[in-house]
Amino acid sequence: MLPGSDLPIFSLEIVPGQDGWATVAVAGELDLASAGEFSSAVRTALATGAVAIDLQKVSFMDSAGVRALNTAVREAEEHRRELRICGPMQPSVVQILELTGMMGLLPTEDRC
Repeated sequence: MLPGSDLPIFSLEIVPGQDGWATVAVAGELDLASAGEFSSAVRTALATGAVAIDLQKVSFMDSAGVRALNTAVREAEEHRRELRICGPMQPSVVQILELTGMMGLLPTEDRC
């Protein structure tokens, strides 16, 4: 757990939906240490259909996390799968996505 928080350093869960969308729910820090696991989970979910990535509980993201999101968008396009990013996201996550130009590339929705 993060000090003074109820968020874990990193956790990930894939939840199949009734509507054919799988949700990849991420919590904690999406960074160099966790980006590979995140990318693998998104790739696995995309193999079965549309994917919603829930970033509501992500407390920190570095360039590796941004790169992993970029890869997810690209892989969804390559496999002709729908992909969306769910929020609302933490201000620090929105900030890095805006600074890197990724915010404009991500198909976002207010909720999953």
